[in-house]
Amino acid sequence: MTYQRSLRARMLSIAFVPSAALVLVALFIGGFLVQQAIQDRDDAEGGAVIMAEASRGIASLQRERAVALRAPGSRSATYTAYADRIDTSLSSLREIARAAPDAEVGYQQTIAVELLTAVEGMDRSDSLAVAGIDDEGRRDYAAAVGAYRSRLDAVAGKLTESSRRTYRDLVGSVDWSRVGAVETALSAATPPPVGQDAWRVAAGVVGRTLGDLAARQIEYSAQLAIDGGRRVLSGALAATAAISLLAVVVMAIVMQLASRLPIPIIRCPSRLDAAPLTWSHLVSDYAEKSTLLAHTSRRSGRADLSG
Repeated sequence: MTYQRSLRARMLSIAFVPSAALVLVALFIGGFLVQQAIQDRDDAEGGAVIMAEASRGIASLQRERAVALRAPGSRSATYTAYADRIDTSLSSLREIARAAPDAEVGYQQTIAVELLTAVEGMDRSDSLAVAGIDDEGRRDYAAAVGAYRSRLDAVAGKLTESSRRTYRDLVGSVDWSRVGAVETALSAATPPPVGQDAWRVAAGVVGRTLGDLAARQIEYSAQLAIDGGRRVLSGALAATAAISLLAVVVMAIVMQLASRLPIPIIRCPSRLDAAPLTWSHLVSDYAEKSTLLAHTSRRSGRADLSG
């Protein structure tokens, strides 16, 4: 009985080793998945925060540029300096969009950057127009107007439904028409068809609406990034729990099967053959030995003196 218990304990210990290893491997894989998901979530949320901060930084640079262009000095150098700084910020945002962990998030962030670029083009042209356009700056003005208009046309169809409605309403508004008419006149060096006050009011409405569209797109892409990161983390946690539970169940089944395996009983052959001699066996053995002794005595010619 002690031998059987010892053998069963040994079998259970042998079954425990691979089962425990399976559980450890499952925990390791689950931990890796969770760690990667946390990293992806943090990257997505970090990218969304950087985009929002960069957007505010660009708006601040645009306000500074509008003031600087009115000051005496080299207007062309001031325009170029601020354009380079803002272009650098936009390039960093494009890198964030390209490195997005989710394809949809990257796509929406790219739309946000393109919309920001269009808003910057509109602000560049407006800043130059307010500061006064000379022959040297007219080419920059016309290029900025053409670039932001074509970029807006390209990105408008990729916006969300509500943003597309807002953009259509803007394009069909009087303010948009007034701004467009002034831009055409200034590019051609002809007098604007509307007065200064009406033009500035219309430009303010157009600029704020485009800025709101860009902010809305940035917020939308940021929310997508945050939600996507959380979904990935939740999926990783669920996968870890499922893998660990499966490993524990397999371990329990293996241990249960090991405890129910039949234990072979090994006996010593000498013990199986050895049986106690009965009285009849002793009598028969004595008779055989007596007969053999008598037969041997006659053949040797010796007298049997045993009697």
